[in-house]
Parts: sequence; structure tokens; C-alpha cells
Amino acid sequence: MKILSPAMACAAWLVFAPCPALAAAAPAQPDTNVTPAVPVARAGEPQRWKGEIELPGVKLEFVALLTPAQGDAPAAGTLDIPMQGLKDGPLSEVVVSHERIAFVLALPQMPPQAHARFSAALAPDGQSAKGELRQSGGVFPVSMTRIAPDAAVGPSRPQEPKPPFPYTQRDVTYVNAQDGTTLAGTLTIPPGDGPHPVAVLITGSGPQDRDETILGHKPFWVLADHLSRRGIAVLRSDDRGVGGSSGSTAQSTAHDFAADVLAAVAFLHTQPEIDARNIGVIGHSEGGIVGPIAASRSADIAFVVILAGTGINGRDILTLQSAAIMRASGIGEDQIATVTAHHGALMDLLERRAPQDEVIAATKALIESQRRAGGAEPLSDGDLTAAAQQAIASMDNPWFRSFLLLDPREALRRVKAPVLALIGSLDTQVPPAENLPEIEKALRDGGNRDVTAKVLPGLNHLFQTAVTGAPAEYAVIEETFAPAALDEIARWIRVRTGLDK
Repeated sequence: MKILSPAMACAAWLVFAPCPALAAAAPAQPDTNVTPAVPVARAGEPQRWKGEIELPGVKLEFVALLTPAQGDAPAAGTLDIPMQGLKDGPLSEVVVSHERIAFVLALPQMPPQAHARFSAALAPDGQSAKGELRQSGGVFPVSMTRIAPDAAVGPSRPQEPKPPFPYTQRDVTYVNAQDGTTLAGTLTIPPGDGPHPVAVLITGSGPQDRDETILGHKPFWVLADHLSRRGIAVLRSDDRGVGGSSGSTAQSTAHDFAADVLAAVAFLHTQPEIDARNIGVIGHSEGGIVGPIAASRSADIAFVVILAGTGINGRDILTLQSAAIMRASGIGEDQIATVTAHHGALMDLLERRAPQDEVIAATKALIESQRRAGGAEPLSDGDLTAAAQQAIASMDNPWFRSFLLLDPREALRRVKAPVLALIGSLDTQVPPAENLPEIEKALRDGGNRDVTAKVLPGLNHLFQTAVTGAPAEYAVIEETFAPAALDEIARWIRVRTGLDK
């Protein structure tokens, strides 16, 4: 799930979940007086370094490929962050010497204050280094080790599907006739003549690829594999502006995404392997809002699965998740109350389109309260202003303005198809106690009598087996999708589509 409150927005560029405003990490102090016994930097010879950034509660791995300066050619390099899907990110201000390594990651979409500045001092043997990352006012310890050119890197993801597959898969494209957006995806088809029931997968908020890739996990690939092995075809597609799909996620709303889903349904009606009477949708997080919107508009959707979908409006869920994440991170109730009050004040201003100076002041107050809650040092005036402007920029788009006021219950009351709604008991982004009863009530108030609503014990927002449910755990958990949750989804669909009598 990519819904994060504005309180977290300043961390969106590199530090994936713990906002620098919550970071209490002390800066590392490299020993600049070290003279290496073994030279490590030879002119023109590429070096591969594996590193870790110590964030609150998690270590984020990266791989840097660095080429020292040679003659008139300056030092250069690229950065991979497997957990965040960054590959060959170009680096600037690269330094590779006998004493230190330094570089800056400044992708085109990053505002200046979000540029990530790495600096590390080499150990005497020249094979390791320690230093720090500075970004958006936060300082985080970094360690690096030189590795062989062909060394394996990246987090362990044992559930990621591997061939041979007992089903077929093909790349497809289809068009949303409402606005001309082209969507690109993958259709997996079980063995046998069919026709097969099919599920359209709908990602959470933010631009996502067809696998819903997050922190090295590919939950939609794991889910599609599981369902297709059990007789259920699956269509999963890149979001607008991602991969092979046109358009823009930030410039679109949940209603636009619902139209994309209906375009997928229309496309599936033309596929001979698909049972047109049994086309359903599975939405995760914001996708759990989009799916019911689509189903409320079309009788062609035969079933709806809501995974960690919300049952309250956007403004309330943002405030609620902010408090839940802090609580799971060990922050005290008095501090949570203070941050929540500042969060609510900012939401009030955004909802009534208050003047910009009022919004900036409220955002600064929120960031300062977060930093106090996390035990971090105050930001300078310049860094605080930059962090506030970055957070506001992330909210200044049609998607956020629409999401803030969107109440999912309006569509839920109009859904007549069978519904399965699941939320993990440790979900801090969509807490079950406040959301699942509202989903069930709205469905039943609308006359829907085929509603199954369950809290799955011990699972987080990504449906991983977790300890606290805090977003900081997502990356370090090897499990991508709990088998119990996968089985629950498959069993329910097989019964509703007649595969199991």
C-alpha cells in the first residue's frame, strides 16, 4: 500500500517509509585521518560496492558501480536500490580516492532538498568504508563493502515465481475508451480449454507496475501465480504512466482508475479462454476502493475481493494511519496526540483550500512535531521550509485532492456482486477495527447479502506475517504474501465461480 500521510511525504524519494522527520539516527563520524595500507582506487577501473543505509527499524541495501577519474574523464557511477526498484540511477559529484568515496543521487523527479548525498571514509585495507547519507534534513549511517563484479545482491524473496510455469502468460494491451489511456499488462491463463474465471488485479495508491513491486517484493506476481495454478486466470497491468501504460497516476483519480478497470473487463470479454460470466476484481489498498467503484458501475463484474481497502474517507484514513504507524514504532501516546492534532489541522486547511502561507505554516508545525516525537534534532529554517514545500508538492495534484474527500462507502452501497473483504490484524496503514466494519455495513446497507469480511491474524498491510505491522518491517520480511491469505482468496473465488461446488 502506498497511501502514506503527508506526515510521511518528505521521505518519498529514497527513504521509503520512515520520514526524516521521524529519524533519530545519529550521523556517522568517519575517520578522515586513516591512510590506507592497500590502494583501492586505480584510474579507470570500475569498482562495485554493496552498502547499507541504517534507517529507523530497517537497513536499506544498495549497490554502487563507481569508476574513478582517469585523465580528463571525471569519476562516474550508477546506483541500484533493489528494494525500491531503482536500477542504474545516475550519480553526480562522484569521488573515488584512496581516502574516501562520495556521490550524489539526484534523479530528475527529485527536488533539490531531496538529493541524496553519500560520503564514506575508507578502511585501511581499502575494501570497506563507513560514513553517512544526508537527505531532506535527515542524516543516516552508511556502511559499504567492495564486492566482486558478479556477486549476487538484493533481498531474499523466496516466493517470487520461477519457471517452468503450469500456465501460459502473454503480454496484452487495451484502451480505456473514456479518455484514450492505453494500459499494458500480463494475462496468465490456466491449463485446459476453459473458459476460465478471471480476476483483474488493481494496485494501491501511487504509480505501480503490474507486479505491484514494493521493496523488492512482487505481491501481484505471487498472487497471480497462486491463482493461475488453481484454475483462475489473472490480468495484472501497469498503472497509468508506468511501464507500457500511458497517462499519469498523479493527474488521475480513483474514478479514472475505475474506468481503466472497466476497460480491462471489456477487453477480457473478447478473449476466448475467459468465462465472461465470471470476471471479477481484486483490489489492494486504494485498489480496494477502485474495485467497488468499478463494480458499482457494471453488472459484468461477477465478484469483488477487497484487500486492505478502506471503509472511511481519505482525510480520516490519513490521520488514522499516521497515529497507527507511530504507535507501532514505539512512540508514546502523548506525542501521538500532539502529532495527530497537527495532522488534523493540516487536513482541515487542505480540505478548505486555505491560503498557501497557512498550509506551509501548518506543514512545518507537523514536521517539527514529528521530529520531536522521534527524538530527532530540529531542522534549520531552510531545511524545514524545504521539507514543507516538498510535502506540499506531493499533495498538489488531482489524485490527492480527490482522495482526501473520497468516501468509499458511497460505492460500496451500490455493489451487488459477492464481496470478500480481508484486512490483516497488524495493518497500520488501514487499521481493521475502524475500516472493516464500515465496509461490511455499507455493503449490507445497500442490500448485498453475499459479504464475507475477515481479519487475518498476524498479517500487515501487505499481507505478510509481521511482528508490529509498521512499514519499516516490509522490506526486512522475506515473505511476500502469507500462504494463508493466498489460500483464503483462492478458495473463496473458486466457490463463487463454480470451480468448487
